This record gives sequence, structure tokens and C-alpha cells, in this order.
Amino acid sequence: MAGLALAALLAGRGHRVTVYERDRAGGKLRRVTVGGLPFDTGPSLFTFPEVWHAYLDRLNEPDPLALCPLPGGLGLHHTPFGPVPLPVPPGHPLAAAWTAYHERAAPLLPHLQILLTTPPRLRDPDFRRASRALLGVTGPHPTAARWLAARHLPPALAHALGTYALNAGLSPQDAPALYALIPALVGQNVFRPAGGMGALLEALRRFARVRGAQLLEGKEVTGVNGSHLTLSGGEEVRHDLLVSAVDPHRLAQLRGLRPRSPLRRRTVAGLALYAALPAPAPLPATSVLPPRDYRVFRAAVQAGALPPDTLALVHADGPQLAVLLTVPATGLPLGPGHPWVRGQVRRVERVLGVPGLLDSAQEVLALSPAHYAVGGHPGGAIYGAAPPFWRGGPLHPQPYRVAPGLWQVGTGVHPGGGLPAILGGTMIVDRLLREHGV
Repeated sequence: MAGLALAALLAGRGHRVTVYERDRAGGKLRRVTVGGLPFDTGPSLFTFPEVWHAYLDRLNEPDPLALCPLPGGLGLHHTPFGPVPLPVPPGHPLAAAWTAYHERAAPLLPHLQILLTTPPRLRDPDFRRASRALLGVTGPHPTAARWLAARHLPPALAHALGTYALNAGLSPQDAPALYALIPALVGQNVFRPAGGMGALLEALRRFARVRGAQLLEGKEVTGVNGSHLTLSGGEEVRHDLLVSAVDPHRLAQLRGLRPRSPLRRRTVAGLALYAALPAPAPLPATSVLPPRDYRVFRAAVQAGALPPDTLALVHADGPQLAVLLTVPATGLPLGPGHPWVRGQVRRVERVLGVPGLLDSAQEVLALSPAHYAVGGHPGGAIYGAAPPFWRGGPLHPQPYRVAPGLWQVGTGVHPGGGLPAILGGTMIVDRLLREHGV
């Protein structure tokens, strides 16, 4: 997604751009058919649409997406202390605690777009103001877990908010405090395009194509040497500038380097189950089942083991059902028949009160960590290597330029936050390239 988005920006400035894709463009986002029904894999929610609109402004394009509010916002969170809807509605027993939490995060709202779309340089006055706002909200509590503990929130609300550390692919003990603020910053602004998430992919492809960018699918880059690329089949091509949207670990390998990537330094992977049901599921649009104990979950994932219970996201849209499970980034070929997967599915069905739901499916497609490892980061890690909390988030300068004529973009170098981070990171690299005369 980042490669396509940047290709459109560069081609729009008059550059001749070629995009090489080993498989199909779009990364984790693609459209598949299961049981005769269309499913969009990868990102399932569209948040912070202001970043998308800023990207469109840079292209001078109207918005081609009919963004529709998702019923229930971020969904119902089934914590060990009871269910919690996010955002918490007025009149709910947790409404007062939610209001206090929301008011604590509110000073950051006017600065969020700057943090997502501006190069992280303290000499930039806009970024400096946004950084002060962020530090003013997080205070001396650097991690999501410590920030939540300092707020003394009711256990159910604190547990539900801790889920959003995993937007960075990390446990609350390892993620920057910013991720504990995401529900307050998102609020009710949770969307999905009327045409499905695949409409975003088609829009980016069209933006690149109409500006003259050439997209070569099925063309794998097998080596990078200065300004030269080696493609599958041994073909060699030269370009004036290279921008990599692959995992930095993989890029180093393509350059002939041997980087170390210990398992415990990876973000988590995912197992996605897409099921075509015979009838609409009696479920809300989004249900969230956090791990019962984040510390137990963290220890298991860092050891490369399957946790006793995990984060499960359940998206229901008529007869279309998606169950997304968080797993360690070991590249395991997990599927519906695996005992651990069956146990997690039974937990989901039990908590949501729909026993045997997946057994009734006409067809189930499983995308395992092994699938994501083939097309993305080692072991299927959603955001590649996991930075320590003090280097995560928007405040730490990212290695966008790794060598003369070689730049990086995408989730491996601008992690967390889903589509807003992908699009925001794209605009950051575009701005830096312009400053370098590109």
C-alpha cells in the first residue's frame, strides 16, 4: 500500500516510476472470494480519515471512497471484568471514567495529524508543538501499561484500552503510551468504504496508473546493488532512485547484508479466518476479545509460544465473518484444524454466545503467519522488528534513507496505526525526497 501511494505522488510530480511486486499489489490488503462471497483481507477499519484527505489534497484528487461510519465504533470489548463498548456511551456505568480519560487525551487531538504526516524533526516548529502536546498528555509514563496504571481507571476500562497497544504489534508493557490513547483519539470516527476496503486499493492503483506509473506484478526483486536491481530470472535493471516498501530485514538481505532478527524483537503476527455463513451472524459489526492476562500473553509471544488465550477481533457483516487472532511471529502454518486455533475459536463462540458458528460455515479461508511471512515481514510480523518503547511512536527519527539513492517506506519503518501510519509515512517520505531535490 505504501509503495503504491508513494508511486502516485512521485509520478504526479513528473517522475517515471516503476513498481515491482513479487505477487499482487496491495500487500496484506487484497480481495478474495470465500463461499461465493467477497472478502477484503488485511486492514478492516478506516480511522483518522483526515490523513487520507491530506494525501488526496497532495494529489489534488477528489475523495473516491464513500466512507461509512461503522456501527458501534471500535466495538464491544469482552474483558475479564465485563464487556466494555468503545467509545463508552452516555449513561453507561463507565461513562464518567471514560469522560475523564477522554479529557486527558483531548489536548493531543489538534496535533495528531502533524505527528502522523510530518518528518520527526524537532527543528520543525509544527512538529515541536505536536511533540510537546504528546509529552504533555503522556507525562512521565512512557509505556501504555504504565500510563493506564497511572490513570487509576476501572479494571474493565483499563483492560479494554490496553488492547490498542497491539496496534503497534506489541503488548501494553512494550508499546509507547500513545497507543493507550487511540480509543479517545478515534472516538466514533471509525469507517469502512461502502465498496469495502478493496476500494482503497483500487483507488491507489488508479492514482498511480493515471499518472503514468508502471506496475509490474509477478516481478520479484532478488537483489539490490547500488542503483541496480536484479529480478527473478536474472534480469538486471537500473533506476536513478530506489524506494523499498519491503521489510528492512529483507531489504538488508537483498543488499547482501546479514542482519540479525531475534524472535523476541519482532512484532506479532496474525491468523485470519474468513468464513462464509449460511445466514447472517447474530453479532455486532465488531467484537473484541482481549487476552485475559497481558503479562502471560507477552511472555508467551516473546518466547515464540502460542498464548493460552489471545487477542481476537471478530468482524461480522451479514453472512460474512472474519475472525482475526494474534499469534507470535514464527511463521507457523496454522489453520482451522490446529488444536490451539480450535480452542481460540471455541472461546470466541462461547464468549459471544454463538456456539458452533464456524462449524456452520459453507467455506473457511485461513491466512496464517506463514502466508504473511511469504509476502511481508519475517515470521509474518505485522510491523517487522519491534523497537523498544523509547524508540517507538512518532517522536523517534526513522531510517527513511538507508544509503545514497535508497529510501524506505511502509510499515517496517513507520509502524503502528494501520492505514493512517501507512499513508502518513508515505507523505513523510515524499516530503523528504522533495527536500533532497527529487
